This record gives sequence, structure tokens and C-alpha cells, in this order.
Amino acid sequence: MKYRTLSLTALQSLVTVIATGSVTTAARRLNYSQSAVSMQIRRLEDDLDVELLKRNARTLELTRAGREVLGYAREMLRLNEELQNHLAEQEVAGTVRLGLPVDYAPYITDTLTRFAENYPLVEMEVHSGMSVDLVEQTRAGDLDMAIVTREPETSGGITLRREPLVWVAAPGSTAYQQTPLPLALSLKGVCAFRHAATQRLNAAGKAWRTAYESETFAAQRIPVSVGLAITVTIPSLIGPDLEILDTETASLPELPAIDIRLQRSPGRSSRAARSLADLLIERIRDHRSEGK
Repeated sequence: MKYRTLSLTALQSLVTVIATGSVTTAARRLNYSQSAVSMQIRRLEDDLDVELLKRNARTLELTRAGREVLGYAREMLRLNEELQNHLAEQEVAGTVRLGLPVDYAPYITDTLTRFAENYPLVEMEVHSGMSVDLVEQTRAGDLDMAIVTREPETSGGITLRREPLVWVAAPGSTAYQQTPLPLALSLKGVCAFRHAATQRLNAAGKAWRTAYESETFAAQRIPVSVGLAITVTIPSLIGPDLEILDTETASLPELPAIDIRLQRSPGRSSRAARSLADLLIERIRDHRSEGK
């Protein structure tokens, strides 16, 4: 038996007609004429030597053969799109420079692995730093993009997540009962977490002291985890060595929410940079934060 090569255009016409419920609507969606869509379906019927549609004045209904062909048509169109996307991804090349605070590495490990698999010709540079510095480096064009911490009232960037700030301590620790309150904090003037915590403590008239200071939360949590201090962070960074303090029980002020944003360099970005940004937004974004 000699098989004919089926037209993807004809298969697309069939799928669109069924999806829209009419040849007229399908023609508008495909930007074809009605006669062209009808001709494509007739061509498909001729190539397969089966009737695909039962036609009457008001409705279009698939025949039994039509239902079988529709399933194959959808899969063939999907594979066609997958192949083209795969080839397009292979062509993306260049270097992408991404900045992020070291504590946010867990957000992107799987994403960077996926990006490397999808775009093997792209070289990735990851730069660690404080959010305030990363924002400036991105604005200056030294980085293509950065994942940064921003207070909700500040402008700029795409919000990936909005999380509440919380007070944390080692399980069973009584450090929160000390006066002045011992805090493990980031460096002064460069961290939104520190600014929010100390501002709320000052407004509440609660005495505090800097018991430990470091650029990274990973280092700050060491004295906290052994009961020497408390600190402030977001829930997604908390592990089993820490627990969230109840503000009422611990007599601590409520804390605001904080944004984790994707800051992008101004101007036209490279195809590689756009591809990484799209993947970060797709895989990291908490969709509850959209529109905020």
C-alpha cells in the first residue's frame, strides 16, 4: 500500500474547525478564507480515503474515523511545534550574566539545570552579591538580570514572589526574652530585611542590639540556630534548625511583606537573556503575587 504524506496545514484546519465549532470561525483564526479551510479538510479526506465530518446546515460532527484522525492530528501538530522549538533553542548562543544573593541559590538550581539542557550553547555567569548592589549593576548593564529583594513600595522589576517577613529562632530558644534583644542581621544600609526589622522594633520602643552581622543569611543562622540570637527572614528560607516566633507570645512587632523580584537590564536584551528571564518567571513565580 502506498501511503500519502499528510499536510500539516490540513491537519491544523481540521483541529481548528473542531476547536471553534465552525469553518467560518476557524478561517478567521487561521487567517484563511472559508473555501481554503474547506478545501484543506476535503484534501485530508481524499488523502486518507475516509469521511471526517458529517455536514449539515447547522453543525459539524466528527465521524468515527474523524475522531481517530483528530487525536493523531493533535499529536502530529504538537510534535511539529516541539521540533521547531527544540531547533530554535539549539541556535540560542552567547553569554548571560545573572546576579543573585547567595541565599537565593535554592530558588534557581533546578531552573539553571533546565536552562543548560535547553540551551547548551549559552554560557552562564552567576554573580553573587547584596540586592542593593545587584540592582545597580543591572541598571548599569553589568548584569543582564538579577533576582533581588525589594520592599513592596519600591518600583522596578518583575515580582516573582511576595512573602511575609517573620521572626525566627532556634526551637526552644529563649533569646527573644533578652533585653536588649540580640539580633543576627545583615550589614547596615544594604538589606531590606534588616531595615524592616529595626524600623518596626524602634517604632515599638523595643531595645535591640546587633549580636551578629553578616552579608548572608546562611551565616546569620549559625548563632541563631544555637540560641544566641534571633533574626528575620522569609518562610521559604527556613529549615528544620529554625522556627517562626509567634509575635504575640514573643512580644515582637509584626513585620511587613517583602518582594523577590527579577530586575532586568534596560535596553534590548539578547535572545539568550530573554530565554533565561522567561524560564525564571515561569518556574519561580508565585502566581498569587501577580498584579501586586
